[in-house]
Amino acid sequence: MAETFTGHGDSLMWEKNRNKIGKAAIAIIALTMLTTAFAGCLEGDDTTTVKIQGSSTVFPIADRCAEIFNQEHDDIQVQVGAPPVGSGGGIDMLGQGQVHIGDASRAIKQSERDEYPDVDFTDNPVAADGVAVVVSMEVYEAGVEGLTSEEVKQIYDRTVTNWQAFGGPDMDIAVYEREEGSGTRDTFMEAIYGDDDLTTNATAAYTSNAEVQSAVGEADNGIGYVGLGYVDDTSTPAVKLDDVEPTEDTIKDGSYPINRQLHMYTDGEPSGAVKTFIDFVKSDRGQEIVADEGFIPLY
Repeated sequence: MAETFTGHGDSLMWEKNRNKIGKAAIAIIALTMLTTAFAGCLEGDDTTTVKIQGSSTVFPIADRCAEIFNQEHDDIQVQVGAPPVGSGGGIDMLGQGQVHIGDASRAIKQSERDEYPDVDFTDNPVAADGVAVVVSMEVYEAGVEGLTSEEVKQIYDRTVTNWQAFGGPDMDIAVYEREEGSGTRDTFMEAIYGDDDLTTNATAAYTSNAEVQSAVGEADNGIGYVGLGYVDDTSTPAVKLDDVEPTEDTIKDGSYPINRQLHMYTDGEPSGAVKTFIDFVKSDRGQEIVADEGFIPLY
């Protein structure tokens, strides 16, 4: 039933409510105009936005390339989501149509293709990389400069728990890894165990390479695995794996055991603004950025 107002008191009440309604309407209109104006500043009528999310390994490449690219393009703006959500998360977001590019530090799985049958996941490799096994500086300086794949497996299984077993200090081993869904984790597990669906007995799991690197660096007894660009010789040196040091040459020639490509997945062959950006990443200038970020250019 519609509300009616009668009498002098009701007239005053209506007047007050009308004033409130009028003020509220003005506020809503002003807020709408402000929001519209702000959106116009961020994304003009002639600007196309390209959204990217996914791997923490690919993140520094995508982020730096986007920064340079955006400075040179008024008609295209690339937005790289932060914090990164991992390779699996990026592929999911692409599958759900939330982004234009899903970054991944591993190849897409058949199960992911099956989950999104209407999406034509198309691979656009942008760099090469290796997964380095890093240890705390105290462990490295005590003599642990190399491990075999079997020894790394024993450490992550926790069947060996003291660094002395590998010529290191008499200290328990703090074992750090990436959380499930990480492309770096999948690559590591496939290389060491032959199966990326297994679990380990790690001390802690982290959402990014940077967090693993930080945890190992802050400990005096740690081990972890990270993308090559996250190796720090002053705090988290990489050990040789099966007598092979992770370098650009050993990763390119395949002699280092844990090597991979880094990917930007799209729905179908990239076109328009998406293609323009990916072409930039693959260009000589983009590949210089890949190298500057500590990764390996495609050529």
